[in-house]
Amino acid sequence: MNVFSSQQLDQATAWLQKGHLLAYPTEAVWGIGCDPFNRPAVSALLALKDRTIEKGLIVLTPSADYITAFLTDLSAAHREQILASWHTAAEHTTPTNTQTANPQATTQRQANTWLLPIPKAIDIPDWLTGGRASLAVRVIAPHTTIAKLCTHIATTNPANPYGFLVSTSCNPSGGKPASLLAEAQAYFGDAIGYLDAPTLGYTQPSQIRDAVTGALVRL
Repeated sequence: MNVFSSQQLDQATAWLQKGHLLAYPTEAVWGIGCDPFNRPAVSALLALKDRTIEKGLIVLTPSADYITAFLTDLSAAHREQILASWHTAAEHTTPTNTQTANPQATTQRQANTWLLPIPKAIDIPDWLTGGRASLAVRVIAPHTTIAKLCTHIATTNPANPYGFLVSTSCNPSGGKPASLLAEAQAYFGDAIGYLDAPTLGYTQPSQIRDAVTGALVRL
């Protein structure tokens, strides 16, 4: 079974670049990800999850600095709201124990994902957007291990300068998302790889908002 530690991010990055799937901890639960620009990898992920392409996928990025092109066309007020939501989250987080999620470990209870309009000059594939004109993006800076992984991705893959990593919950269709490494392994065994690190102990999955209208898409 391929299990990478937080000191093996080069190996985890190489694993993703080969088109493999990787389970990893996020703010609240474990997620599964892959190279978002690798269509066979995304197809394998959708098949594993029994998820339709029309739903689209969330991508993580290490910092808002990597996605400035996605923010420049927004109004100043909306841009400031988005950046503030990510900045606040980064300031109020503490990793939990690797094997025990502790909801009291952080004052930040919910991460923020934003549906950002895709600039005309940037080609984002339909298998990420579900055919829509926006991309669901979350800055993962609060989780320093996953942020470092995304930074490795950005610096080693010229096709992905944004450090994007697909993020969908680590569970079979209809199952409860894994919150521990052992639970993720019980679900998927040798079919995928794993990055062993703590979650942040958030109590809810990320909320999703439309960056243009501010409308809440998922609480």
